[in-house]
Amino acid sequence: MKLALYRKYRPTRFSDVVGQEDIITALRNQVAAGRTGHAYLFTGVRGTGKTTLARMLAKAVNCPNTKDGEPCGECEICRGIDNGSVLDVTEIDAASNNRVDDVRDLLDETSYTPAMCNMRVYIVDEVHMLTMQAFNALLKTLEEPPQHVMFILATTEVQKVPATILSRCQRFDFKRIPEDMIADRVRYVAVREGISITEEASSLIARLSDGALRDALSLLDTCASLDTNVDEEVVKRLAGVTDREYLFDLADRIRERDITGALGIVSELYNNSMDPVRLLPEMIRHYRNLLMVRVGQVTLNDCSAAMQKRYEEVSREYDETEILDCLDVLSDASDRMARSLDREITLELAIISLAGGRTGRQAAGPVRKTEEKIGRKEAKKEDKKQTAPRNTGVPEETGISEPDAAEKKEPEETATSPEPDNTEESGAAEERGEKLLDRWDDCVAEIRERNRTLGALLKNSAAHITDTHLLIEANPMAIKFIRDNEESRTIIKEAVAQIAGLKLPVGPWHGNSEKKEIKDDDGFEEFLRKAQEAGVEVERE
Repeated sequence: MKLALYRKYRPTRFSDVVGQEDIITALRNQVAAGRTGHAYLFTGVRGTGKTTLARMLAKAVNCPNTKDGEPCGECEICRGIDNGSVLDVTEIDAASNNRVDDVRDLLDETSYTPAMCNMRVYIVDEVHMLTMQAFNALLKTLEEPPQHVMFILATTEVQKVPATILSRCQRFDFKRIPEDMIADRVRYVAVREGISITEEASSLIARLSDGALRDALSLLDTCASLDTNVDEEVVKRLAGVTDREYLFDLADRIRERDITGALGIVSELYNNSMDPVRLLPEMIRHYRNLLMVRVGQVTLNDCSAAMQKRYEEVSREYDETEILDCLDVLSDASDRMARSLDREITLELAIISLAGGRTGRQAAGPVRKTEEKIGRKEAKKEDKKQTAPRNTGVPEETGISEPDAAEKKEPEETATSPEPDNTEESGAAEERGEKLLDRWDDCVAEIRERNRTLGALLKNSAAHITDTHLLIEANPMAIKFIRDNEESRTIIKEAVAQIAGLKLPVGPWHGNSEKKEIKDDDGFEEFLRKAQEAGVEVERE
């Protein structure tokens, strides 16, 4: 039977491994100095060499002809470990042998001395799959194993491994292999196999592998089975929708408010076997990359240099608030998709909402405004039912209050507030003892230097000051972000103290008392229907 390329070209020596230089150096130095540990934990994403290096370490500690920590690869022990005939080196798949009885059987074997090697080595793959009882059974032996026993644990989900296990192991974190190294390795294997491959195709395979060399060689194997002349089109055909260009096209249709074009792209992706569960996270990742580049992050970890440049060019066409609005809609859709019976419809509704102008700087956000207005009306009803004195609206020093809660405390609702002057907003502010902070723009600039995301959220905001508080006037998303993030409030306080010389607790600005009538629009009827379905009583003015 034909051997898969990733198995055929699996490294057998430390010097053959790519992308994990620091780990290789550390392990070779330990072997050369005779200071190897009794328990190791290898963690990292799939296909980065965890099991391969575990086998090499098993060879290195048992090979009689090591040189500078490198096993010879020619002796009986090295060849036996490679082909699996040496019984002193045991590989266990914890995904299928995860019970406490399986671990106890393994521990019973540790009392026996090696048959032909210096040490008995147990390689436990996907160790996070062990049950808690199995982990507990492993603890004592893992901490103080016999002198002739070594454990090497490998996992892709280290967060699931108990801290008691982690503390007993030397931990090595495997990095994603850089794309240029993967592309070079793909071309090397292609030449050895007589496969003609273009540089563009090898680069695309490397990008699609997401840092996993095994995935790259598996994709090369698949492409070579179709055509020994592998170019970029062959890779795209066999890997389905693989290029990120469709994400840029979809985002362009959304910005142009082209609902038909956006849904057409989504339909085409469905026809090419793109699942909504996969597409939605990719869209979120796409807008996240745009935001990171827009606010100044230098490097995107999941992109090639060419794709990074593309993101930098496209991000100039966006405003931070516009990207945040898109992420808000897509995140809500992701939450609903987990509970939805028809995920395709959930994604399409999110696309329609984005392309229909319900978010972004080009849209007024009528649905969101309607939600806020209805929330205020419901709050007024609740206040009328209560006999307790009304809140004066001064925010607590412990944090910033909910935007809707702030609206419930509008001055005209208090028993002592005078009838508002609808013609002079500044006059109403003076009656509440407020005044605008003249240097707020400078404060926002300082905030942006300290935290770019927070600075972007406070763009086009304003600040009012009283004798006791700094009241921020901003969009609901910014208010919620500041309320939920204590570090953000601290940054604001420090920036205002530095620029304006004021040290005040942060609260939301309640706005003037001017009553505004809801104007019917395309979004109100839809929101009204959703409110009724949810059992919320809504009054139309």
